[in-house]
Amino acid sequence: MKQDRIRWNRKFDSKQEMGETSQWVQDMYRMAPGPIVLDLAAGQGRNAAFLARQGYEVLALDLSDRAVQSLKAHNLPGLVPVQADLDTYPLRGESFDLIVCCFFLDRRLFPYIKESLKPGGILLYESAMESDQPSINQPGNRDYLFRTNELLHSFLGLRIISYQEVVFRDAKGDGQNRVVARLAAQKGWTGDAPLVRNLNLC
Repeated sequence: MKQDRIRWNRKFDSKQEMGETSQWVQDMYRMAPGPIVLDLAAGQGRNAAFLARQGYEVLALDLSDRAVQSLKAHNLPGLVPVQADLDTYPLRGESFDLIVCCFFLDRRLFPYIKESLKPGGILLYESAMESDQPSINQPGNRDYLFRTNELLHSFLGLRIISYQEVVFRDAKGDGQNRVVARLAAQKGWTGDAPLVRNLNLC
């Protein structure tokens, strides 16, 4: 944990992880059936702060104390930053209306993510994937890259709303192209309540 924290602190100190709110989050967050949000590996708050400004109550978890300092500096009602090792942090079952995870991959967390969604809750996941294209800027460690269709298959127990594997130009860092996998999925409702509510993309 200590070495990971030091590594992430260095990235945040060098501002390598700065960036705008994920367009995927902006496009999809209104599907959440309620206001309680978990942002996993929230970084400096590009998504957590955005959601808090929309009136959501956001638990923003990150291992880096630099990231947590930045999260606190937003000083937003409803934004609760917590320094946490996600390998050991106790994610409670059926607690969140929306879970956001952007550019962080720890496959061991997938069962806990599913369990932590409330019935009807929405998962928005976006992270880098493998590519054989020479112009793509991706992490060098394959452990941090999705394989083709891996993100989709990992959450087939949820109702898949949208799935993409796309190339886009990254607005942060050096602006190089990246290949990402994007998933929007919903945990099944109990009873007769409808799936996918509050969606207005206009």
